[in-house]
Amino acid sequence: MRKNKQKRLSASNVIILSAFLLSVFLLISLVSCTRTVTLYFASNSSDDEIYLVKETRKIPAGDDLYKRVLEELIKGPESSELYPTLPSNVKVNSVKLSDGTAIVDFSKEIITNFEEIPHSSTTEMLAIFSIVNTLTEFEEIDKVKITIEGKESGQIDGLNIEDFWGHVGIHEEFSRNEEIIKDL
Repeated sequence: MRKNKQKRLSASNVIILSAFLLSVFLLISLVSCTRTVTLYFASNSSDDEIYLVKETRKIPAGDDLYKRVLEELIKGPESSELYPTLPSNVKVNSVKLSDGTAIVDFSKEIITNFEEIPHSSTTEMLAIFSIVNTLTEFEEIDKVKITIEGKESGQIDGLNIEDFWGHVGIHEEFSRNEEIIKDL
């Protein structure tokens, strides 16, 4: 009878140990379900030079990583020393990767919202390269093509899509621009 009782205790200990190990595994899995990403936001120096500065952020890992990274970019910087480059009401419709090029499709607010970020040649350059430099942080992305509402050209609300904010335009695929990046 005594041996039988020891076997039951052993079985219950195995169940308790299994539950404990499963809990530890789940906790480790949850903690490791984040990914550190690099985003680029606007900054200016004391001599009024404007440039991009990187900000790292942890985001949940999972599907649509590139889309979620751009959504973080749209949320704006966490640092009070940096400035957003894209209007906060912009939506990322999709991000597709083809032969090293990320094709990013944004909602029309990226060109129709003038209130949050005034459209100028400087802010346009910062906006475009904050997108491009953020995405080219991923080694599988070499270039970025921007579309709006699924279109490369034409008009939305009387604005030419390919003109973007009216200065640089989005007529081409963009490569990373290291010259516009500075350290704080």
